[in-house]
Order: sequence, then structure tokens, then C-alpha cells
Amino acid sequence: MSKPDADKALGCLTGLAVCEALAELSGTTPPVTVPLESGLWGDGTSMTLALAESLAECGGVDERDQMVRLTSWFRYGYQSSGETCDRIDDTVKAAIMRFERTWNPIDEDLTQGDACLARVAPTAIFFAGATEAALDACARATRITHSGRQSVDACRLLAAMLDEALTGADKQRVLRPQPPADLCPEAASLCGTAPAPGEHPACRALAAAVNAFAGSESFAYGCALCLPHGPRAMAAYGQLAGAWYGFEAIPAAWRRSLARVELLQKAAESLQKS
Repeated sequence: MSKPDADKALGCLTGLAVCEALAELSGTTPPVTVPLESGLWGDGTSMTLALAESLAECGGVDERDQMVRLTSWFRYGYQSSGETCDRIDDTVKAAIMRFERTWNPIDEDLTQGDACLARVAPTAIFFAGATEAALDACARATRITHSGRQSVDACRLLAAMLDEALTGADKQRVLRPQPPADLCPEAASLCGTAPAPGEHPACRALAAAVNAFAGSESFAYGCALCLPHGPRAMAAYGQLAGAWYGFEAIPAAWRRSLARVELLQKAAESLQKS
């Protein structure tokens, strides 16, 4: 495995947080010189921070440990921007409550959804340069809440794109990585030109994120293109564009107005050191 550039790793996490904060706004994205209204990120960034901590402390994927940390976030606001769990997707909440009852960390109901798309960054950073390991780790981390094939494969494809972005590939290579041979058709189609929205939520959100990334020349302009497609598309775009453009390319007024930025910095550093 090769360690990704520090600017790209921090950009990947910060891009996610910025885009989740932007998704809370109504209308259009603010000018790049205007700070974010509240700077509070969404549930995807909190889940990402919990996963990052688990990967770093366990030295890899430990599904039960990940669920313990997600439970701490849900019950006590651990790793939240506002120190409480103000936002949580219904499918994630159901998975946590299942875990509390059964101690089983794996979703066995083939749950579909797009919340899982918002927490792909940690496995991509931790396993940067080792694509197969990154995709396997991403799949395992996804299945704790969403084991439906389309949800898992959308996350695996985003992980492949992030791996290319983090290791310095050009934009066309990022948009068309070598997909896994067993990728479902709906996810595999997103590697083509002008990906069409899919039937399943995760594939639909990823298609919007990929189109915004392909059709823009800056982090901020891509945000404007992606914002109408909802928070999960924004989360996917933020990770992808943040990894490719890097931390310094994210508008300074936006990133400096984020709440608890020290948690993002700590997570990026811990993933790179492991």
C-alpha cells in the first residue's frame, strides 16, 4: 500500500463535510468567499469519522467494532459536529438498533439505501494503492448497514474512483477505473460516458456525483451542479472531488467555517499513519 498525499487525504474528508454542510442550505451554493451558515456537517461525516477511528485502532476492518462506534454516535453524539446525533438515516438507525438487540454487526436483510455512500472515504484512504484490499474493506464496511448488492457495489465503485484520485490519476482515469469483474450492471454502467440515474438509491446518487465531477473544473462549481440532487449525491461528490482537487482547492471560507475541523485533521492523519 502507498500512503496518499496528505493534501488529498484531508481534502477527501473535508470535501465530504463541506458538501454535507452545503446540502443543509436551501437554494444555491453561497459564493466561495462566504462562510457556511452553520458549518455543521451531516450524519455521513460522523459515520466516516467513526469508521476512520475503527480502521486506525483495529488495523483494518472489524465490523463489530464499527457498529459499537456507530452506536456511540447514535446514543451519545460521539463524533458529531454538534455533539448530538441530530440527523440519522432510518436504515442506519434500524441497523444500530438491530445490533443492540442481536450483537450481529451484519445486515442480513439485503437493505438498500444511499447513506452508506457517505462513508467510503476511510477505507479508500487507509488502503490507498491497494485497490482490491480497499474494495473488499469497503464492501465489508458497507454491509453493516446496507447489504443490498446495488448499495454495496455503488460504494465499491466509489472506492475504486477514490483510490485513483488519491494516488494522483488524471480525471478520465478516475471516472473510468478498472471496475471489479463482479460489479452489478447498474453500478458498472456508471463507468461509461454520462452515467444515467439508476433505479437504486446509491447508484442514483453516485451517478449525479460522477456527472457533477465530470462536468466541472473546480470543487465549488461541481458543488453547484450536484446540490439539486440531494445530500447523498453531495456526500459522494465531496469525497471524490475533495480527493482529486485536494484540501487547498476547497474554498477557504467554506472549510474554515466547518465545526470541529480538528476531528477531520485527526482522522486524516490516523488513516495515513496506520
